[in-house]
Amino acid sequence: MSRTFIISYDLNTPGKNYERVHNVIKRQPGWAKLGGSSYIVISDESEVQIRDAIMEVMDSNDQLFVGLVNAPAAWFGLGDEVTSWLQNNLK
Repeated sequence: MSRTFIISYDLNTPGKNYERVHNVIKRQPGWAKLGGSSYIVISDESEVQIRDAIMEVMDSNDQLFVGLVNAPAAWFGLGDEVTSWLQNNLK
């Protein structure tokens, strides 16, 4: 069963390559970048499975949060593309 998760992370090592983290997140069936270091994804995986996959490309001093997101939700300033994605995917 697909569920919607928010992912928020902070890579604390100077010069850290964010592309590896982004690539792991973008493997999910559906995703949108909320801004900064936050994504929202649709996945059949659990929050622990998503966390563990991302942790494989992070350092031990980095920070990561993965949690469920459900409608209703509210947002501001995310742009038309992300707003449309949220309206179509949050249930």
